[in-house]
Amino acid sequence: MTFFLTVYTLWQRELVRFYRVPSRWFGAVGTALLFWGVLGTGIGIENFRAYFFPGTIVMSMMFSCIFATASIIEDRQAGFLQSVMVAPVSRAAIVMGKILGGATLATFQGLLILVFAGTVGATFELGAFLGLIASLFLISFVVTAMGFWLAWTISSAPGFHAIMNMILLPMWMASGAVFAVSSSPWLKAFMTVNPFTYGVAGVRRGLFPNAVLDQVPGLQLSLWVLLGFAVFFYILSSIVVEKTGEKK
Repeated sequence: MTFFLTVYTLWQRELVRFYRVPSRWFGAVGTALLFWGVLGTGIGIENFRAYFFPGTIVMSMMFSCIFATASIIEDRQAGFLQSVMVAPVSRAAIVMGKILGGATLATFQGLLILVFAGTVGATFELGAFLGLIASLFLISFVVTAMGFWLAWTISSAPGFHAIMNMILLPMWMASGAVFAVSSSPWLKAFMTVNPFTYGVAGVRRGLFPNAVLDQVPGLQLSLWVLLGFAVFFYILSSIVVEKTGEKK
């Protein structure tokens, strides 16, 4: 029972902090929509705005996850996490609460951008839409867990942002978010082990369930792969936190 109470408390704290700082939402959503508007209109490829739309949603969520996990460094410097760490609660619950908070906010932002889905010819079917929501949550969980792991090991906020951008932007660009699968063997191999590939694919399958999407992973495969990445990075983050507690 203590585990779930800890998770809920930290999850709720993340939502309250987000509500009090609306600029986080505006920055994440606004930047993604600006990319979509400029690139979608500027690149003279037929239906490119529709193709780029799933990548836009994932980009917005990616920025939200970065902002959410950057707060871990702030919490450590302010002493909040130190006080939580000495409390008689599970370290795994602390990790889950923080990650769930960031993933929930990112998923909500992704759903907000669906307001524009009608402009690109998206159609919603119940099964595909539920898969879409699951894809949004799982890719948010994966990126937040990855960010948690890095934020726990990096003490500098500017350094954290630099590392996250250096890692996540190339992963996002090489996921099929901007362009279709390349014929390059090494890039194909990278896309196969890239969680963003399955996040974008899941969103694309959910938005366009009746479209012919060659070389795009199926919805069920995408969900299972994302679930695997989510479990992996959650365990990795929990191990890092446990080791920090042991050192103290």
